[in-house]
Amino acid sequence: MILAVAMFGATLAVLRVLAAAQRVVGWILVAAAIAGLLHPLVTRVERRLPHGLAVAVVFAAAVGCVGVIAYGTVDGIVREMRHLQEVAPREAARLERDGPFREAAHDAHLADRVEELVRDVPERLRGGTPAEAVRAAATRAVAFLATGILALFLLLHGPRMARAGAAQIRDERRRERVERVAMAVFHRGFGYARGAIAMAALAGLTAYALASAADVPGPAPLGLWVALWDLVPVVGAVLGALPIVLLAAAVSTGKAVGLAVAFVAYQAAETLFLQRWVERRSVRVGPFLTVAVGVVGLEGYGIGGALVALLAVTLAVAALEEPAPEGS
Repeated sequence: MILAVAMFGATLAVLRVLAAAQRVVGWILVAAAIAGLLHPLVTRVERRLPHGLAVAVVFAAAVGCVGVIAYGTVDGIVREMRHLQEVAPREAARLERDGPFREAAHDAHLADRVEELVRDVPERLRGGTPAEAVRAAATRAVAFLATGILALFLLLHGPRMARAGAAQIRDERRRERVERVAMAVFHRGFGYARGAIAMAALAGLTAYALASAADVPGPAPLGLWVALWDLVPVVGAVLGALPIVLLAAAVSTGKAVGLAVAFVAYQAAETLFLQRWVERRSVRVGPFLTVAVGVVGLEGYGIGGALVALLAVTLAVAALEEPAPEGS
């Protein structure tokens, strides 16, 4: 009885500690994900340079690339978002009045919903009111700094820590089998993650090009939206492209049909060729798990939480597909 009470109390204490440290745990998970994605580059570079210098070069290059992309795109995305705020409600209202889907749009109160959505976007991106935005910006700055330092630390010392953990297994044969399975899960899981990110980037660029060619307002934020949705296999790009098709339909039915056909064709090509190519070299997760875990992560911690949750479930699926070490 005393032991049961003690275990119950210890469990509550651990849960309280995890709840209090969830922000730090989140930083560690994101840092581990970044380190895992950059590790293959470090491995290649350290063939020519010492390990520490290779880590510094890869990490600096990654930060530089992110900085250049952010500098080059954020201003454009903000400007196009403002334009989208002006145009989207007007085009939605036109779609309710004169569009080919006017009855369905009117029943769904499309204009009101679009106006409310685009009105709330800046506040959500900013982090609420101006005072809340300042606090959110300070919190994000600390989070970025802490995550960057942790990722750099894991790139420098992660392999040594993994070897030290494996060394705790006394039996040599069992230790070798555990290491083999762990390395297979690592390579397959992060290989799928890198492939998914590459496909999402390609889908976003394709959506941006198609939206620009069709004169759809706000092609940059809409392309980013498609890229995020493309992380869902089989149907993600098509679902993410629906706002582009609807905005085009408010101006020209022909443009909307052409865009819909183009996105369906892109989704088919990605599913039949790119997705299968990535899965043959990594692991197959499937749309159900992707959507379910992504929604949970998004609800709890936003886009970052969704991405980390997707990576976690990918690693879990890779682990389940690996044969268990004998005698473990």
